[in-house]
Amino acid sequence: EGGIVSKSHDRQISYNLQQLLSYKETFANYHTVDLLLGHEYYNNKTYSLSGSKTMLASYNNDELAGAVVDSSRSNSYTGEYNTEGFFFRAGYDYDSRIFGSVSYRRDASSRFHPDHRWGNFWSLGAAWLINEEAWFNAPWMDMLKLKASYGSQGNDAIGNYRYTDTYSVAPLDGQIATTFATKGNENITWETNENFNAGVEFGLWGSRLSGSVEYFYRKTSDMLFFFNVATSSGYSGYYDNIGDMRNAGVE
Repeated sequence: EGGIVSKSHDRQISYNLQQLLSYKETFANYHTVDLLLGHEYYNNKTYSLSGSKTMLASYNNDELAGAVVDSSRSNSYTGEYNTEGFFFRAGYDYDSRIFGSVSYRRDASSRFHPDHRWGNFWSLGAAWLINEEAWFNAPWMDMLKLKASYGSQGNDAIGNYRYTDTYSVAPLDGQIATTFATKGNENITWETNENFNAGVEFGLWGSRLSGSVEYFYRKTSDMLFFFNVATSSGYSGYYDNIGDMRNAGVE
């Protein structure tokens, strides 16, 4: 082809905005309350531009102006993805011995249809420093903590525009035409990961020996998965919430 020169330029712009309101206070020297209320917005935009030409005048010139035949391989596109969420967290500390926490989030993702865009996620946690109790009498044990927590998180990592059919613009005898690109599913929504943990942490003999033993149980619900179909359908498949997965063990 007399040499090929290609050029491309990509730009990605993202920003994250948070508005936070916090409050912390200790009552009667023993009870500490820590509150957080917030709103978060994330936006990501991508821009891409590319082109190529053939028949180079000189192999030392790698600019498009240094070639004479347009290869018709130019392309450009933009993409956008954003999330928005409201969240609340509360923590309680009794005399630096007993701890508790609760949190709640309500998040939306542009990767889902407006009717299925919002998800609710929450968590609970508690811990008890037994070695700080007045009746505890084991000088060789520096720290002994019992802890447990349960929480859920959302996952939307499937790419953009999966909830709707997409098409590509194509030429047809010098006219504008469209071709089917991907199959959408407007019913898809958040994949939810639920985690339960319970265990103990310890430190012995001036922290010469320390460690933890913990039981965990993890459940993934409404798993986002690419569901394959016969190519005779006109497309290879689509994304759907099609299963659960569980893991458990001791660490």
